[in-house]
Amino acid sequence: MPTTVILGAGIIGLSTAHHLSQLAPPAHKIHLVEAAPQLFASASGKAAGFIAKDWFAPAVAPLGNLSFILHRALADKHNGRARWGYSESISYSLDHTNYQDIASAPSVSSANSTSSLSTAADGRADPDGASLDANPDKIVASGQSQDQGEGGLDWLMNNASRAVVADGDVVQKAQSEGSGVDSGEGEFPHWLRVSPDSLQVISDRKSTAQVHPRQLCEFLLEQCLAAGVTLHHPARATKVWREGSDAEGVTRIRVEYLGPLATTSDGRARTVDIACDSILITAGCWSPQVYSTLFPNASRMPRVSHLAGYSVTFKSKHWPPVRTPTHKQALMASNHSASSPDASGVPAFLQSSVCHAIFTHAGGFAPEIFSRASGEIWLGGLNPASTPLPELPTDAQLDPKEVERLLTVAHVLCGTDIELHRQDLCFRPVSASGRPIITRLHEADLGDGPKPGGHDGAGGVYVATGHGPWGISLSLGTGLVLAELVLGQKTSADIGALMKW
Repeated sequence: MPTTVILGAGIIGLSTAHHLSQLAPPAHKIHLVEAAPQLFASASGKAAGFIAKDWFAPAVAPLGNLSFILHRALADKHNGRARWGYSESISYSLDHTNYQDIASAPSVSSANSTSSLSTAADGRADPDGASLDANPDKIVASGQSQDQGEGGLDWLMNNASRAVVADGDVVQKAQSEGSGVDSGEGEFPHWLRVSPDSLQVISDRKSTAQVHPRQLCEFLLEQCLAAGVTLHHPARATKVWREGSDAEGVTRIRVEYLGPLATTSDGRARTVDIACDSILITAGCWSPQVYSTLFPNASRMPRVSHLAGYSVTFKSKHWPPVRTPTHKQALMASNHSASSPDASGVPAFLQSSVCHAIFTHAGGFAPEIFSRASGEIWLGGLNPASTPLPELPTDAQLDPKEVERLLTVAHVLCGTDIELHRQDLCFRPVSASGRPIITRLHEADLGDGPKPGGHDGAGGVYVATGHGPWGISLSLGTGLVLAELVLGQKTSADIGALMKW
């Protein structure tokens, strides 16, 4: 029977397993392997959860549009408002000139920390400390503007605002329709201590949304397990090998358990060998390590670096939880929408209120702040280039000074009476092109060792990584097209430019 092993149980791996379990025949076996002792310990659990429809460079735009549609459809079907905080969102650009305290937030201990990302981008040092001067593939791509290249990430590499990638037509449309800048309207972010004239609408509720990423991951995992997906956790893949000496032997992948499950009752290492047709590497920043472990003689390796992101999550009395419907109410609203949709085509329970996305930029420091349906406010945006990638996400060590700087911004924008709930550090994978890598690898690139043949015999190793700060937004579309690639089906979005690496 066909078997697929997915290495990495973050949101990309979970989305892939979820879609594969829906598309594949019942006999198709799916295994998820995750090494971190805690699930969703990096960006899949700690990111902002901002979702955009059309904020992407041309190469990524079809995947962005597909993902946005899938996020909305999933929330509609499963009461996503209540289960993982799905909400439409209005996005604003904040004019920082009236709020100089943002720019003057205390510096962190490392030298030039406020411009560390641009330092990496202009060739003096990459996130691992190695020079990028001679690197012809360094990240230079950006968003929709004609002078910003193809990948969509140079705003991030230069500590600029994400708002620069919003499509000009979308911004003009949102502004012409007057989406909530007037402080008298219910959609204005009253939890924000700013004047209305300091905010510029850059997207309306039809093109941006918000989710709680950890809760979405928990839902996807629940769906996967219910569909028969096997989770190995904590565990890691250690080698690919073939039974027998001939090329027709069964290819297996060895999974070694970690932590409390690492040894059997008689003291032996606990392992399982899984016969597999396909191996999918969806381990985010750790994908190169997984790849080189399994294919040590490979002639090529996906080039993925990491960007560290600090965040704080807090509550404010000025942003109470958004009312969420019961599952029965959500189904009734969904059925009503299907029979008599309103102008936006969105069920009433998803329209009851909106969340907010605020983008700032103050001299190389561009924190982002998002309100969530749960009543939380998430603020982040520091990307210290010198922060090393830990062996496991759970090994990350927070720098208190980075957190202090974000809290200064939180107090400026939301008041001193906020209630701090979390302080986090996560890592986001960035490819050399600035675009996600979603591809089937050629057998010749994997070296001379054993490798799975795929369901059609043409090679069965796939990689999906390099999503940068768009992992949550692009997750559902990535999972669908990757599942379609594995099954030999036509992909639901054009990912031709993302298959090059």
